[in-house]
Amino acid sequence: MPADQRRQACIRDDMPRRPSRVTGFGYRGCHRYFVTTCTHLRNPYFADAQHASDLATRIAPAFAEQEFEVLAYCVMPDHVHVLIEGRSDDADFRRAVRVWKLQSGYSWRRRFEQPLWQIGYWERVLREQDDIRAIVRYVLDNPVRAGLACRAVDYPFSGSTRFTLEELAESAGDWNPPWKRR
Repeated sequence: MPADQRRQACIRDDMPRRPSRVTGFGYRGCHRYFVTTCTHLRNPYFADAQHASDLATRIAPAFAEQEFEVLAYCVMPDHVHVLIEGRSDDADFRRAVRVWKLQSGYSWRRRFEQPLWQIGYWERVLREQDDIRAIVRYVLDNPVRAGLACRAVDYPFSGSTRFTLEELAESAGDWNPPWKRR
């Protein structure tokens, strides 16, 4: 979809402003989450290498402060994927994402006088049977699928606090998000 159409789709009145969350699930504790958040109006702010690098270096420390380990992240031109895992029973997923978006968005707004993020985000609470290495690889292969890199190890704005890119390149298994399965 061309950028103009994506921007229009983001501001249509009939689109939900915030994705719904899993009913009855507390979003606390040692769970894993796959999160995608988009830039405001899907503007390609992170096509600029310096902006992408600045954000990428701040992801792991921001989530670590909230008791989460970053299993994988990938900063794309107009969105970010993060796969995180709670490290304690007190790890609060919604708070962690909110704090990260507020901190990064505040810094961005001070520098550029415009919003960084769209309202809300998409998340998937991962199941026990989900192959974590395959999901990490899915996240890190995002720039390859988008034509931004030939190999995941060549893309400078992604990584993991648990796995090296070389380990992941050797791991087997493919994963398709449930919303893309046919």
